[in-house]
Amino acid sequence: MSSLVESSDQQPPLVTRLANGLEVRLLHRPGTTLCALLVDVQGGSHDEPGDYPGLAHFLEHLVFLGSRDFPPERGLIPFVQGVGGRVNASTRPRSTRFFCEVPATHLDQALARLLDMLANPLLETAALWREREVLQAEFSARARDCRTLCDAALAWALAAGHPLADFHAGNAASLKLESPAFMPALHGFHREHYQPGRMCLTLVAPHPLDQQLELTRRYGEPLQAGRRLPEPVVPPMLPLRANRLRLGVPGGGGRLLLAFALQQRGDALEAATAFLECLIQDDSTGGLQEHLSALELGDAVHLRLACADGGQGLLVMDLERVEDADCAQLEAEVLGWLDFLRTTAPWPGLWEERLECLRRRHAELAPLDAALAPRLPTLPEVRSLLEQLRAERLIHLQTEDSDRANNHVSAGFSLNLERLGVAPGRTSAANWRLPPPNPYLVPPVPLTAIHTRLPARPGLPDARGQGALFLRWHAAVGGLPHGLLPALQRALRPILGAAAGAGVTGGLKAEQGGITLELLGDARLLRPVSGDMLPLLQAPPLWSLAQGPRLQRSALRRNSGELPLRQMLQHLPGLLTAATDGPAVLDADALAHFWRQVRWQGLAVGDVVMDTELPGLPALPGVLAGQSGRNWHRLEMEGEAALLLFYPLDPVRAAMEVSARLLASLLEPAFHQRLRGELRLGYALACGFRQFGRHRGLLFAVQSPRESVAGLFAHLQDFLQHQRERLAALDQAQLDVLRLTLAQRLVRDDTEFASYARQCWLDHLAGLPADHRSRVHQALTELQPSHLQEQLDRLIAGMSCLALANAETSASGWHHPY
Repeated sequence: MSSLVESSDQQPPLVTRLANGLEVRLLHRPGTTLCALLVDVQGGSHDEPGDYPGLAHFLEHLVFLGSRDFPPERGLIPFVQGVGGRVNASTRPRSTRFFCEVPATHLDQALARLLDMLANPLLETAALWREREVLQAEFSARARDCRTLCDAALAWALAAGHPLADFHAGNAASLKLESPAFMPALHGFHREHYQPGRMCLTLVAPHPLDQQLELTRRYGEPLQAGRRLPEPVVPPMLPLRANRLRLGVPGGGGRLLLAFALQQRGDALEAATAFLECLIQDDSTGGLQEHLSALELGDAVHLRLACADGGQGLLVMDLERVEDADCAQLEAEVLGWLDFLRTTAPWPGLWEERLECLRRRHAELAPLDAALAPRLPTLPEVRSLLEQLRAERLIHLQTEDSDRANNHVSAGFSLNLERLGVAPGRTSAANWRLPPPNPYLVPPVPLTAIHTRLPARPGLPDARGQGALFLRWHAAVGGLPHGLLPALQRALRPILGAAAGAGVTGGLKAEQGGITLELLGDARLLRPVSGDMLPLLQAPPLWSLAQGPRLQRSALRRNSGELPLRQMLQHLPGLLTAATDGPAVLDADALAHFWRQVRWQGLAVGDVVMDTELPGLPALPGVLAGQSGRNWHRLEMEGEAALLLFYPLDPVRAAMEVSARLLASLLEPAFHQRLRGELRLGYALACGFRQFGRHRGLLFAVQSPRESVAGLFAHLQDFLQHQRERLAALDQAQLDVLRLTLAQRLVRDDTEFASYARQCWLDHLAGLPADHRSRVHQALTELQPSHLQEQLDRLIAGMSCLALANAETSASGWHHPY
């Protein structure tokens, strides 16, 4: 269930229950242009009838396919896509969650669609058969997903008979539509669980609470109450069937998962986990991350809840272990650190500081993220969690890169699983320390005007005090030395962690042949944070340089285990710029040479002051030409057929950008409906207007378990051809609606500081004038249907297109760079 956190200057959430049993939680979030809607249904995969595994997950999909008042083409997904929002759902053991985020002006329409689809889904026979193929494609994709397989292995290790190890994902074989008993079972499950007495509706919006409550009553009160169900008996997770395992995962080796089987209420567990994650991500001396890195045992620790439902939880510490690291010693260090936290509780000073950090972070979240975020924890909840994080509740799971035959089945997935023997005795001799006070929480010195060569853009009137800093360096000759980026990222981790605790977010990333530093937050803090970072970028510790190449190899190995479509999206930005090979050796000389000949680009947004000299020389005016024409890149990767097509705008002009953005908003719902709903090609799809560094354009991507790359390309071309008819039928009233929706989206992006600042940076990288955004708004008012047709004709002609696929093409006219 969602648990809302109000900041000190906000009204507390309004929590009430309607006469039909619908629980309502409302939060007033002034100043935002977005609103979030979330419904938790008390009924999940562990409540479904045993004869039809996956029925709960199947129903989660089906309710989106049309309802009593809204046919499929006017349902929640196409509506949210049309207004540029976010929408998704998830099935959990004892609950199912539906959520979306839309412009605040569309709260009424979104709420009407959300509640109607949950209460009155059509469940048409033809749609069921089509959607079953989608679930089959999702199941096939998940069967090769590393996290899915790890979670299945952890479920197998729990007490025999625990339902987490049962099959609940659903596929074509388990969802027996041909059985006369299936539809009654589906309707019965919906009737029992999708009723107001088993639902909790959460709204986060700028609307006053009384207005939110009126909308909730208007659409919530007509829902028909159902009968009360008895509380289910939840089987215990303990005793464990196995506590030490090794899992073979193609491309997924190099990890150690330490999972703890817990007894704790879901909301308390989520809240306490958020606090523990704050401590884990701290990279100061004497903390867990710093210690594991110094011992060259682990590169990173990620915390997640694989399950938090029905009063139980499975907390997973996912460690990126160094190759050939002693896993027993790694486990001992983690357990030693947890014991240290137990003995030093209640952490005076630290507890209050981190709690305020969580509160501040929550206040800065977008409405949907705020609705999904856990509430603030209490000290007893955190101590209760720590008391359970002990060896007797621990499952130790190592992963290795292996293609050996599978020998177990858990949660419906075939696994290559091996029991490990008794762990060798290991202890930790670490000198653990609690994190020191955050230096960036000290009130900063008032800003003084300092001359800087950095180009600047004004901030936003409604975001006074907010600032953004963007700095990009690229080598004038050659590329990045191998391993430089991860080496610098490792060196910056302590500063970035402390900055995040003070409300400054950002990081260092590779961007089209260079490295980019991005910082957003309190403008007063950007000077001390950047001032601490810039010297470290030029002279990082030698140990971080030494680890850089290994860190890069580890990242490449992890990425190779991702789904093909995800890998392609990761590769795309680097392929938009002609590749240059950097030095193969990373040492102090290579680093010094890199910084001597780099060129920099930068932008400050808002009241940002810098007093640190930037390394390198300013970049020369103009924008270097990237790859143009029709380029087909075959990427060597296993798995399902996948194809990505990116059509860059060249050149970028306001009128062309507007027509591309509007065409993308028109095509996205149709793309999903045609390729996923009608053709049932696959589960993984992407379509829309995208920006990568200085490049922007339209992107189409699809992954399929049942079609070849050549077939996917043919389907994409056929889809584009058929859009001519849609555009020809577009009348002025429909165009006006599309234009208004896009205008609202652009205004929304221009009034949310982070979106505004990043768009300023992307425009600057693309060499566009400072008033490009206002030209885009003006061009939108002048847009005609013929402009959309011209944009579509350019896509169909495909004279400028970058294709990524895991197979070659036999079609003519493509250039193969390598």
